[in-house]
Amino acid sequence: MAEKNSELKVVRQSRDGRRQYDEKGKRALIEAALCSGVSVARLAQEHGVNANLLRKWITKYLLEREKN
Repeated sequence: MAEKNSELKVVRQSRDGRRQYDEKGKRALIEAALCSGVSVARLAQEHGVNANLLRKWITKYLLEREKN
């Protein structure tokens, strides 16, 4: 399963509660989610992120990777 050594850190939080995460942590979480047999929902829950947000990050990452 995915390793928990990738710490997802909040860089900034706005007044309305939105959080901005560090890019390094996001990338590690995305790459862990792309491993075979990993549940995106469980991985998101373990790191305190909404599963839909993680799926959005994954989609954006894959689209950017296709461009290059």
